[in-house]
Amino acid sequence: MDKNSLLYWYPKIKNLGVPTPKTEIVLLNDDEKQAYYRGEDCFDLARLEREIKRAISENFSLPVFLRTDEFSNKHFWKRSCYLNSLQNLREHLFEIISGSRLADFLGGLPIEAIIVREYIEMDFRFRAFFGEMPVNPERRYFVRDGKVECHHPYWTEDAIGNGTAKDKLPFNWKKILSNLNFESQEELNILNRYSITVANTIQGYWSIDYCKAKNGRWILIDMAEGDKSWHPSCRYSNVQEMPKQDKHNLSSIVRKKD
Repeated sequence: MDKNSLLYWYPKIKNLGVPTPKTEIVLLNDDEKQAYYRGEDCFDLARLEREIKRAISENFSLPVFLRTDEFSNKHFWKRSCYLNSLQNLREHLFEIISGSRLADFLGGLPIEAIIVREYIEMDFRFRAFFGEMPVNPERRYFVRDGKVECHHPYWTEDAIGNGTAKDKLPFNWKKILSNLNFESQEELNILNRYSITVANTIQGYWSIDYCKAKNGRWILIDMAEGDKSWHPSCRYSNVQEMPKQDKHNLSSIVRKKD
């Protein structure tokens, strides 16, 4: 199994006491996976729809957060991962699945399941990108063999500014983003503790993504192998930072973490 898959890392960390969203998994069957790998983005979704609706009705109230085990297409937020009506489920599944195919040079990211997650209202400050995605306080921690190597705010000015029409952003969005990206000592203490807990459970080199909920809690929302995750330039980076015109461009880079 691909280690970047939620199916690999989530069972290992879900009971560690680190906050994560409630999560239900709907596995694709062999026919559905084969259709995806043949390039059929719009394969028959009827069975998946039934199973996802059942998972939602039995475990959640709307809205919910949808993704594959590796990808959410979150930049298209209102059309992809944020589901607030079951009537729109098929359209959201198509956006997530087709986005998964476009997110990698080699014909698509791997896919094993559709993941239904509890929607946790985050401490968002403004919206950006094509799908009016809420921009939240988010952090990426890099850990290696039980230790924290470095950590970075997830959202950069380049990512927001290059990916969003200027008339869709607040006039003072850069100042808002700067405040959002400020890392307090209290935050550092919490996220370092969480990250060490995770790193002592999953050996190797990993990135861990956290998002701050409206109630102030930090939530672990995603993980991936560190050498396959976007990494700002720092003394722990293995590669130089991506050129400005390519950074966060899902059609030209693989960004496992979303």
